[in-house]
Amino acid sequence: MILDHLTNFVLYEKLHPDFKEAFAWLNGIDPVAISPGRYSISGDEVYAMVSEYLTKPAAECRPESHRAFTDIQLMVRGKELMGWEPLNIQEESVPYDKEADITFYKCNPSVFELSEGCFSVFFPSDIHMPCMESGSVEMVKKIVIKVKSV
Repeated sequence: MILDHLTNFVLYEKLHPDFKEAFAWLNGIDPVAISPGRYSISGDEVYAMVSEYLTKPAAECRPESHRAFTDIQLMVRGKELMGWEPLNIQEESVPYDKEADITFYKCNPSVFELSEGCFSVFFPSDIHMPCMESGSVEMVKKIVIKVKSV
């Protein structure tokens, strides 16, 4: 897992063959002006999902992981709490769904705040729990870039 400000993206470009392209796309758009939706960056190998939503109480959020994709999650507007835990022997609450590339878990991950201009990277070895309110419910805008794992 990585947590940093987007201005430091160059430190992470070499961690995955497609990270340079993903960060170039993020730095080539106006994240405030871009509309919600799915954007192809490199076919189905690298794509972005722009979302606006209300954060939720932690009790309504679920820890999850992905096998086929790594997530780069950039907070554009607002802030949310996110959970993180390394994936090892946690009990699944919902088994892996290959089509959705997601598994849900029964665990209590450590929590951090993702604020405007910051991004987090979640590899297949990371459990993460997004969308939690940080003090109160608020409308956020976030870009999640899905990068096919190698």
